[in-house]
Amino acid sequence: MSSERTAQLEPTIYIIDDEVHLGSSLVNLFESMERNARSFRSANDFLAAVGTEAPGCILLDVQMPGMSGLELQARLTDLGNPLPVIFMTGNGSVSVNVSATMGGAFDFLLKPFVSSAVIASTDRALQRDAENRRRLATRREIQACTDKLTPRETEVLKFVTQGLMNKQIAHEMSISEIMVKLHRGRMMRKMKARSIVDIVRKYDYLSVPA
Repeated sequence: MSSERTAQLEPTIYIIDDEVHLGSSLVNLFESMERNARSFRSANDFLAAVGTEAPGCILLDVQMPGMSGLELQARLTDLGNPLPVIFMTGNGSVSVNVSATMGGAFDFLLKPFVSSAVIASTDRALQRDAENRRRLATRREIQACTDKLTPRETEVLKFVTQGLMNKQIAHEMSISEIMVKLHRGRMMRKMKARSIVDIVRKYDYLSVPA
């Protein structure tokens, strides 16, 4: 893997603000704290440069020429971009705060802000992003295993997670207990499950909204 590709995969704080001085100052602040940071002067510049898989968080100005911060927040939601968004504004309008919060904003900082508050907020956001990505990776792994199951194995999986015994499953599926054991063994192997507790945990994981 190239050093450029590696850098792209490292958590980065993306600063989106049309104030050039503010963007540069924040980049310097984060780099002094050994955190990766990049600055963009507009929402479109950010969208053109950063993909949906990039880890990190966003420091986003509410009011900018062109696409506003709230409009970018909505656009990121449409794109399925999971990056936590921290809004920055010099206007503590209640309506803006409410709109940002309803859109799923992680935090809201009023300008001018102290460095410690920005660092603390972005650190929490980076931690949230890392946790979300770990959950998503686990979910994808479990889903990939589930996709390999045959229709019969999928039925057995559902009955097993409901606590039914082999004899009960055989009755529900109108097949022999021997066939249930066969399907169950194959299902457990495909799901990479070590025990009933493990298979129930994995099944429940998929039932929780992403």
